[in-house]
Amino acid sequence: MFAFLARRTLEFLVVIFGVLTIVFVLQRFSGDPTNLLLPVDAPQEVRTELRHQLGLDRPLPEQYLRFIGRVAVGDLGDSYRFRQPALGLVLERLPATLLLASASLLISLVLALPLGTLAAVYRNTWIDSLATGISLLGQAMPVYWLGLLGILLFSVQWRLLPSMGGGSFAALVLPATTLAVYSAARIMRLTRAAVLDVLHQDFIRLARAKGLGEGKVLVKHALRNASIPIVTIIGLQFGGLLGGAVITETVFAWPGVGRLAVNAVQQRDFPVVQAVTVVIALAFSLINLAVDVLYARLNPRIRLG
Repeated sequence: MFAFLARRTLEFLVVIFGVLTIVFVLQRFSGDPTNLLLPVDAPQEVRTELRHQLGLDRPLPEQYLRFIGRVAVGDLGDSYRFRQPALGLVLERLPATLLLASASLLISLVLALPLGTLAAVYRNTWIDSLATGISLLGQAMPVYWLGLLGILLFSVQWRLLPSMGGGSFAALVLPATTLAVYSAARIMRLTRAAVLDVLHQDFIRLARAKGLGEGKVLVKHALRNASIPIVTIIGLQFGGLLGGAVITETVFAWPGVGRLAVNAVQQRDFPVVQAVTVVIALAFSLINLAVDVLYARLNPRIRLG
């Protein structure tokens, strides 16, 4: 276990280092943030002084080393726009994104696991065709289009749910459902394939021969042995929901990390973008680590060392 955790920690550090390097390079070549922080007619002397205060007049290698050094001690700099610690701004918005992602994943699992299992059990029937059609439709619909359609119907036309903002259960329903559709479609397809792969195995026939009910056969034997790929896709989808909620949070004005990142990119607020990247990369890596550990719990034949 120790060797496994050490190896995964090293891989995690390499991933974070690579992400930070890519973001640093791309952002430094995306434009001068002083153009947004100062009026158009600001004197050149004022611009030069501001660039010096922000450290943007230093050579890129020096900026990079200073940036990595600060990240190592948890200092991601101050937001150019808000004049506050960038990490604090991200952590302030993180609970809203976690709530949205968790609600979306819950909706995805409630829809995908039963439909995917039924599609495998009743293969080549109308149930299978219906589940497959729903899955294809869910993957084909753009998230922003589905969100705008939901606002048009449930907020404008029927006035059942709020169209934007957070802080209430009603405000969570539309963005969480919109974000869940694509994830549910992917989980459903993989659940069908995984369950279908084990339904004709010998241990399933043996369980049925023992007289076990079909429900016990499915839950205790089929789903347990098909759980490895299902857990994998669930972990990946949850990480994707954390990092990919940008469009949904923008459409519904959800006060989360994704919307903060969009505004920071538009304003060339480098420290905030970097803080968002570090936090999301850290969360994604921790989720992958949790999935790897869960593998051994689900299947003792898997060795972590």
